[in-house]
Amino acid sequence: MGENAPENRDDSDEDESVPTAVGGYTAQPAQVYIDGKGADWTALSARHEDAGDGDNLRLEQLWVAHTERRLFLRLAVASPINLEENNDLTLYLDADNDPTTGTSALGLGAEVEWTFGARRGELADGTDLEHEDVGLASLPTVREDTFEIAFSRSALSKQGLSVAPGDSLRIALASDGDRLPDDDGGLGYVLSDTDASVDAPSLARPSGADLRLMSYNVPNNFDRSRNRLFNTDRQQSYRRILQAVAPDVLALQEMYDNTADDVEQELEGPIDGVPKSWNWAKTGGELVLGSAYPIRDTTTIQGAQGQPSGGYLLDTRDALGDRLVVVVMHPKCCGGTSEDRSRQATVDGVVAFLRDLRRGEAPFTVPDETPIVVMGDMNFVGDPQQPRTLRTGQIINTDEFGDPAAPDWNGSPLLDTNPQQIGSPLHTTTFSIGSSFPPGRLDYAYVTDSVLDVVHEFLLSTPSLSADQRTEYGLDVDDTTVASDHLPVVIDISQ
Repeated sequence: MGENAPENRDDSDEDESVPTAVGGYTAQPAQVYIDGKGADWTALSARHEDAGDGDNLRLEQLWVAHTERRLFLRLAVASPINLEENNDLTLYLDADNDPTTGTSALGLGAEVEWTFGARRGELADGTDLEHEDVGLASLPTVREDTFEIAFSRSALSKQGLSVAPGDSLRIALASDGDRLPDDDGGLGYVLSDTDASVDAPSLARPSGADLRLMSYNVPNNFDRSRNRLFNTDRQQSYRRILQAVAPDVLALQEMYDNTADDVEQELEGPIDGVPKSWNWAKTGGELVLGSAYPIRDTTTIQGAQGQPSGGYLLDTRDALGDRLVVVVMHPKCCGGTSEDRSRQATVDGVVAFLRDLRRGEAPFTVPDETPIVVMGDMNFVGDPQQPRTLRTGQIINTDEFGDPAAPDWNGSPLLDTNPQQIGSPLHTTTFSIGSSFPPGRLDYAYVTDSVLDVVHEFLLSTPSLSADQRTEYGLDVDDTTVASDHLPVVIDISQ
């Protein structure tokens, strides 16, 4: 057991107001942010460090923390996995710390079992659970060896589970070939009272922000016959979202069968979400960009077959004092080897375009150090090489796309802005009630931070806003849920 594991901690001198210790362990209240990076866990103690004696999927470390609203886990495994697919890793939660109730798995009475790779769970009485039933969110969505996981305490309570302040519970995990801990009985934890609160961005544009950009996947039906933007039952939600965010540049994905003129007429007409003086252009087969500033040029950026990206040259000198290049992307979705290959080719194509832009060899020419923003629904699941390539310029298909090249003007990687939801510690950008996939991070915004400052960034999830915030900005609680299964990604930049 590692030196940070508190199994033998002596709680005898603790204040009587602290909940009774469970298995020598009390509580670790802390506001954790599910951002896929894990930096805020470094100040917290690991709940358990395993001996590393398992086979196949080896479980190594577990951290636990909580706030009034959520139970947080951080799990480290020996080798990278995709948490949401192709594994049998199962969490057992004894929500009442009573081995005589629930199932008898791993020597604890588990009220909840959740199998991550199957994306499903079960109560002890056999009731099936979906991710929304337990308020599950986890990052990253690509293969990694460390994951952050959050459960909603109110969602667990709705399942009849005991997760109130002062309640004690036990946690265990198992996979084919390993378990954590090795002994029966799980790991004890107490949900103490806590005043930990979310340090969240606001919707307001801060002083010093010259330009606001918003990326939004507005989904189609599966047959691409109709985009939600043109659905009259949803249009008021779009109007409220756009008027609340008030972007200067709007990058839309999944406009397959709609022209830029179609989008312009809808957003400046029935939806009335942007000024009528905006400029519009479509590239890449489905990517539409609207801008309060002139669009001087566009280009289709070749990548995987059927999945091109779009490049736009904006004259933003009145706002930034410089032109701006915006690249909008929507690589192929979903898991599998062929999908991974397709996404890699699309990403390689964008990196090649940025390399050529810096060399003066792209379809349009810009002065050195022209700011660049890359944004869109990236569908990064599975292979972690795709986000690595886009950030660092490490082209994989060099025979087709040429030599790797760092994408920023000074030879450095792009900045991954990684926005956070307003009112929530989550950095997840997608949700889909009825889908087996829990909320994840598929939407990204990158910038050349050698020549741009990101003043502010956020994800807009109207259910996460306070009632006062929704009133202030004229939003309804279900607006983002009605509009899309993706959240608006918003960045404020200056130069």
